[in-house]
Amino acid sequence: MLHSKMKEDRQGGFTLIELMFTVVVLAVLLGIGIPSFREFTQGSRMATAANNLLADFNYARSEAIKRRQPVTICRSDDEATCTTDAGRFRDWIIFLDSTEAAPVLDDPLTADDETAAAINAGNGVVDTDEIILKTGSMDQSITPKANGRRMVYAPSGFPDTDITETVTQLVLCDARGNTASAGENSAARAIEISAVGRPTLYRDKATITTLGNCP
Repeated sequence: MLHSKMKEDRQGGFTLIELMFTVVVLAVLLGIGIPSFREFTQGSRMATAANNLLADFNYARSEAIKRRQPVTICRSDDEATCTTDAGRFRDWIIFLDSTEAAPVLDDPLTADDETAAAINAGNGVVDTDEIILKTGSMDQSITPKANGRRMVYAPSGFPDTDITETVTQLVLCDARGNTASAGENSAARAIEISAVGRPTLYRDKATITTLGNCP
């Protein structure tokens, strides 16, 4: 009876070989799973940043057409004014770029006021303009760069070509750079604003290289 019980106890454990085999299998699974999860996380962050930027350029353009007034999207470090230098387009604001207000009956705009309003309208600078959208910061793992700092959309939806430092190309990169990712597309993203003001998102390596490439 005692011999039978001891035999049953021995059968309930793991051998050293079985334990080692389990550890090896677990190590292989972790080696495959962790890089895949990291790639998924990086791709998700990149897609979110690029899609948000693309959507906001489209929003600024549509608001200019809808309101029939100039609307500007510009790089901003304080969510209140436009940054005065080009570079990393990490934060931005969209504002109704027209200081011309509706006249008050008891205090109508004078001729000088109307002239000043006409000059300031569509100048790409936050004067007394209404900010209609403030954005949150891009994930710090992403490095965005642009060839300008602002885009002024005229009421037609076309870019105002008289405005200096107009942004027409943006490239977003992370630690992977402009390298092949899922589906042989690049891990980076690029946005180009056409002559009619329409932004387009690109993922192929050759186009990203042409539009500025990763730093």
